[in-house]
Amino acid sequence: MTQTAYSNELRADTATILIPLIAGVTALATLMGALAFESFSLSWHLWLGTGLTLVAGGVGRHFLKQNREVAGTVIFTAAHLLIFYLIILKNWSPGSMFPYLFAVLIIASSMFTQPDSGFITWGIASFLTALGVSQHITGSMSLAQHIAGPIIVNLFVAAAAYFSALEWQVAVESVSQLHIKAQHRRDELFTIQEELRRTNAKLINVNKALEKARETAVAERDLRTRFMNQVSHELRTPINSIVNFAHILSQGQLGEVTSRQIDYLNRIEKSGWHSMSVLNDLLDLAQMNAGEFRLRRQRVDLEAVCEEAMASVRSLLENEDVDLIRDYPEVWPEVMVDPKRFQQALLNLLSNAAKYTDKGHIKLRVRTHQHTATFAVEDTGIGIPEEHYDTVFQEFRQLDETIARKRIGTGLGLPISRHLIEQHGGTLTVHSVVEQGSTFTITLPLADNEEAEEEETPPKRLKMTAVAPEESI
Repeated sequence: MTQTAYSNELRADTATILIPLIAGVTALATLMGALAFESFSLSWHLWLGTGLTLVAGGVGRHFLKQNREVAGTVIFTAAHLLIFYLIILKNWSPGSMFPYLFAVLIIASSMFTQPDSGFITWGIASFLTALGVSQHITGSMSLAQHIAGPIIVNLFVAAAAYFSALEWQVAVESVSQLHIKAQHRRDELFTIQEELRRTNAKLINVNKALEKARETAVAERDLRTRFMNQVSHELRTPINSIVNFAHILSQGQLGEVTSRQIDYLNRIEKSGWHSMSVLNDLLDLAQMNAGEFRLRRQRVDLEAVCEEAMASVRSLLENEDVDLIRDYPEVWPEVMVDPKRFQQALLNLLSNAAKYTDKGHIKLRVRTHQHTATFAVEDTGIGIPEEHYDTVFQEFRQLDETIARKRIGTGLGLPISRHLIEQHGGTLTVHSVVEQGSTFTITLPLADNEEAEEEETPPKRLKMTAVAPEESI
């Protein structure tokens, strides 16, 4: 609804109330006046006025109900102008108040239609006043003296009605504008509410689907973990037996064996240990994914841990033209680690370097910084393209399958190492140049002097970031 339409509606409501009221009062007044006269010839105009005001009131209301406000109010006003004119014509006398009755119609006109309608009604009323009074007085000067007062008073009434109606119209239009804005805002809020309701319904469905998927994933994860645990335990016993019996036979404890037999037994033993290592990696991975992997961090002798890892990888380089270099600090840093798991991560990096380095060197460099300690494994192997830095930390992924088939591996060493290091609160990063070598750097926070000697750390998810290598020494 526009502001003008709202103003017109309020004017129509006002007319609906005032028209019956004015018609009733006028009918009652003219009826009482008519009854005061004994002769019909003296009161016919009052009887006419009584009937005319009732008819005009009825016709006006009828038009108002049909939303024809202008026609209804014009007919009603015109009829009463005629009634008041007849009263002046028949009953006016010097000093009579009848001309002032037009003020009621002037005010009503300003309220029924536009504010300036009162001036139109005033003009017609002034003409009818002059016409009616002129029938009782001769001489223009005398006529002017008798009608000047009512005409001027009615003019002031018209002006007052105009400004009042205009102020009322401005106020109504302001309220209408606020009402329209509030209505639009309400519609917007309703639309937003409906959108939120639909979005909520979608979110509920999505949450249900996610919860169902989560439950399915948890069930599958638990099943996979139980399966890996079961398979691991079922395979460990026969593999241990095979490895141990092969070792006993190769030592000649059950009789003399030939060099060819010793070679075969050593191969069996080596393959058995590799199978055991694969089982251990798979079991660790299953426990990590299930959230069952825990660390017991403590202060350890880092030099001893590093030396044990270096000694383990030395056997992989016995027949290779690769130097194993130590670059240790004079004062070792103090960090809180799980010695077994930290050594596992370090050994994975060293073994990976040995696997892909045919000549040159493998260096373990340890450094202490202000708040961290770094353990860098540097090699002169085949290198890794920069766009594959992330790939090497993905499970069961190897960059070159042809090269990978020549070197025993599952693609689990680096992902497991990264998980172990990040669970220690550190990072594992890589920098590499193809055909020149790679550097994998473990960064761990230094131990706080007040930190507990042993604490259990829950598992954490891992993020890989690449950094520049430290300078070789």
